[in-house]
Amino acid sequence: MKAFVLDASAGLGWILDRPVPARAAHARTLIAAGATPVIPTLWLQEVSNAIVIAERRGRLTAAQVRALAADLEDFLQVVEVDSLRVRPTILVETAQRTLLSVYDATYLELASRRRLPLATLDNKLQEAAQRAGLMLI
Repeated sequence: MKAFVLDASAGLGWILDRPVPARAAHARTLIAAGATPVIPTLWLQEVSNAIVIAERRGRLTAAQVRALAADLEDFLQVVEVDSLRVRPTILVETAQRTLLSVYDATYLELASRRRLPLATLDNKLQEAAQRAGLMLI
């Protein structure tokens, strides 16, 4: 596999979850083997926000947050950020049709448009991807 869409839940799976969920670990293994994770621009905001929230809830220390922020900077060297500005009408229609949030619909649209497998821990997004005929990681 050369590339796949990485959603925020899968990335956060190896950052915050203990034990690391199998699907998140598999996505990380694929990256280590040279596969390129493709992310929409909102991925960085979602992951960064989750890290800050984890600190506020006492799950991470300030030092851990600084280290993770630096890791995210490094991670940008191996990901492909899909910079296409998807029309809001497409995102809204996808969200309405699938009953997903617009955030999750963004990942579904990206995987569909690029015809790439999707790595996610979100059950509703997985179901929508399967209904759309997409391969899951």
